[in-house]
Amino acid sequence: MTMRGKFLLRTLLTAAVLFGGGALPAQESSVPDAAAAISIFNHEHAIWSGLLKDFVHEGGLVDYQGLARRRGELDAYLHGLEVVTPADFAKWTAPQRQALWINAYNAYAVRLILDHYPVDSIKDLGGMFSSVFSKEIIPLQRLADVDPRSQAGGSDKLTLGEVEHDILAKISKKPLFHFAIVCASWSCPELLNEAYTANKLNKQLEQQARHFLADDEKNNQQIQGGRLRVSKIFDWAEDELETYPGGIRGLIKDFGPASVVDAVDFGKVKWQYRDYDWSLNEWKTPPTK
Repeated sequence: MTMRGKFLLRTLLTAAVLFGGGALPAQESSVPDAAAAISIFNHEHAIWSGLLKDFVHEGGLVDYQGLARRRGELDAYLHGLEVVTPADFAKWTAPQRQALWINAYNAYAVRLILDHYPVDSIKDLGGMFSSVFSKEIIPLQRLADVDPRSQAGGSDKLTLGEVEHDILAKISKKPLFHFAIVCASWSCPELLNEAYTANKLNKQLEQQARHFLADDEKNNQQIQGGRLRVSKIFDWAEDELETYPGGIRGLIKDFGPASVVDAVDFGKVKWQYRDYDWSLNEWKTPPTK
């Protein structure tokens, strides 16, 4: 059986498991026409949403051990993304495309952690001379090529950095996706416990922006001495976040806490950047008493 045939077969078998019950068989068996196997992708990103609901806890912390026990479902979801054709992708609406890229970033980051678990930090998974965010792990380059605004490289696989800066930053009307993509670290925005979907995308992104700016572990809630200490994300992604109407100040005005935006000196506040905690955003089962 060809590699494509095996892939399509595995997709079909996984779909049967997810929607019909049971467990994946230990051995794959042949089918009359593997090419007839259907993709289990849907615009609700249902498999991914179910995993997030079950394994993302308060504070956006992730039960990686629990996810590992249902690794087959995660792989099935990612396979569903990988079989989307450029021709079909070209017909999607802008929110549908943006939702796919946000979910893909988050899901492939989770899979990267599972591939190396246990791990203390995603930063440990880079090369000796290269960042983990330059690691080619996302086989969706052909979809990136659909949108002429995308500036992702020409290799077969994309990096997390390319999805963030060369795709999402180019196709998004507003840079609020920065509060939705999660690089498996404590100082990242919290991982939402549901998938991003086109019909809820604006509401979800605005919710995440408000939640992130109100998180006192990531952004200060008071201006002190004319300065506001904010997440390092505002430094790293400054050029992209400044594309928001009114720039970063306008973004914080729209989504920041009242204790900041209603302050008399908000209009002249200067930014300071907090240290970034790259520790794994892991939730662990509380010890049994």
